[in-house]
Amino acid sequence: MIFLTVGTWHNGYDRLVEAIDQLLNNSVISEEVVGQIGYSSYKPKHMIVMDFCSPDEFISMVSKARILISHAGMGTIIEAVKQAKPIIVVPRKPELGEVDNDHQFATARQLEEEGKILVAYEVDNLPEKIEQAKTFVPAQGQGNLGIINAVQVFIDDLVRRKGS
Repeated sequence: MIFLTVGTWHNGYDRLVEAIDQLLNNSVISEEVVGQIGYSSYKPKHMIVMDFCSPDEFISMVSKARILISHAGMGTIIEAVKQAKPIIVVPRKPELGEVDNDHQFATARQLEEEGKILVAYEVDNLPEKIEQAKTFVPAQGQGNLGIINAVQVFIDDLVRRKGS
């Protein structure tokens, strides 16, 4: 099973959800996909969908999954690395209004260099990355995850304050 998770960002992540749905429709992905699609307005036709899940449900889904596909959310990345699950990160793009700045690209680049994640910088790269994930074993160890998580929390807090 592949677990697609896009987090709880208020803008949703239609580009990623639709891309995975199309890969299922075109039989590029042949296994079951469970998608946590948050506030995405695109409604998939080819996967099991939940808008949100509790922390316990999330950990259980990560545990059951063979591969995770996600935005560059630190909670998801940390849990995937902790459980030694291959994760394909598709960073949200600020120029498409998916996020306010390019912090997801910075996070993805750093963790890719550390060997902790695979990154599809474009949704068109997903078939190749899904194939790579079949044999990918994420590097273990804290590395820069701690500092990146602290910076992510700081940025999220700034964004929340800006929005209120």
